[in-house]
Amino acid sequence: MIRVVSDDTSPGVPVFTTEISVRWGDMDAEGHVNNTGFFRFMEETRMRWVSGLGLPTVPPHPVIVLLNAGCHYHRPLDYPATLRCSLHAGRIGNTSVQTHYMLHHIEADALCAEGYATLVWYDLQQKKAVPLPETLRAACADA
Repeated sequence: MIRVVSDDTSPGVPVFTTEISVRWGDMDAEGHVNNTGFFRFMEETRMRWVSGLGLPTVPPHPVIVLLNAGCHYHRPLDYPATLRCSLHAGRIGNTSVQTHYMLHHIEADALCAEGYATLVWYDLQQKKAVPLPETLRAACADA
């Protein structure tokens, strides 16, 4: 079972950190960022990390698919805001890596959400999981 990191457990050193601005359109009818917006912030963080490693992100190369994902919401988030999103590497397998995310509201100096996703490297043409790129494996091991 994968669990979201609790307040009393550190996820370790991040392998990647980025800042993401909350857009007006990220809010829902209740005036705060919809729950799905947090998953988009985690996705954006993950894709910036993978792209920054120089790895391809679209076919015909193997791509990232999610085995699972989850999020624990600590506080509402609304516009305007800037998030500091950190990605932490967890268990590294042959074809997958567990990632954890901390989404911190910079202006309020507060943790808004934390989440996780298990990433699988997947070859769409072969229709099967393939070994993680060595570049990514090395980046996770350095943390």
